[in-house]
Amino acid sequence: MILNDAEIKSLSNKSPGLIFPFDEKNNLRLSSYDLTVGDEYYIGQSDGAFPFETQMLRASQSITIPPHAVCFILTAENIHLPRNVTARVSLRMTHIYAGMVLTSQPPFDPTYNGKVVVMLHNLSSAPYHLKCGERVATIEFTRLTAASIGNRAHRSVGSLEAQLSKPLVSSLTEIANVSKAVQEKLTWLSGQMLVFAALVVAVLAVPGFFSYSSLLDRIGEQRDQIKDMNKTLADYKLEFEKNNTTTIELKQQLAALQSSKSTAESNVVAPQVSIKGRRQ
Repeated sequence: MILNDAEIKSLSNKSPGLIFPFDEKNNLRLSSYDLTVGDEYYIGQSDGAFPFETQMLRASQSITIPPHAVCFILTAENIHLPRNVTARVSLRMTHIYAGMVLTSQPPFDPTYNGKVVVMLHNLSSAPYHLKCGERVATIEFTRLTAASIGNRAHRSVGSLEAQLSKPLVSSLTEIANVSKAVQEKLTWLSGQMLVFAALVVAVLAVPGFFSYSSLLDRIGEQRDQIKDMNKTLADYKLEFEKNNTTTIELKQQLAALQSSKSTAESNVVAPQVSIKGRRQ
């Protein structure tokens, strides 16, 4: 049976209390209790540095969880479970909506006495911030049908550093780093390809340029030759016109000579006829 708010309050007001420190006004819910961010945390680093150290948090400070990173948080509250009570921790919906995930963990066995370690995973692509004393998780208590008789309770947690034996890096962080490196490489290769393409175009354009220039030179040469031919043709035409004029003049002179010859022949024949007549 899950304990309600009245039972949680009653057990917390006893000594030793179920929850300490107990803040009824701000953290007690109808069937659970909100745990808050304590003064110690650890964020997995991408370089996996070793040895590693947890970070201490003052009342006025905040935790910044990078995208895809893992963060261990030690809660400010200490819980002391009776022999007939077990507890389970879950993440508040406010943080779930922001892309945070609480790693699944087994319930706390009866007689556990210590703080709670909350392991958060930032699945979003943006940094996430948590203030010291902010409500981060919710703990739910369940009463057993009968009190436990064994003594194999969870190991008590007093500090976070004592619980972590090696650096922890999220695989998503490594994937994101690899993806970023690949993206940077692709960007560099794209730039190189653009440079290479520009060089290829330039190299291909140079022969074309020279071919075009050679073609222009040849066209210029042909144009000069056509000009020379036109000039020669004009000279020939002018000379032909001169020759034609000379021919016409020669024809006129020839006609004049023929006319003069006919006149001269006529003058010679007429006197001979006259002399012949006289002899008769």
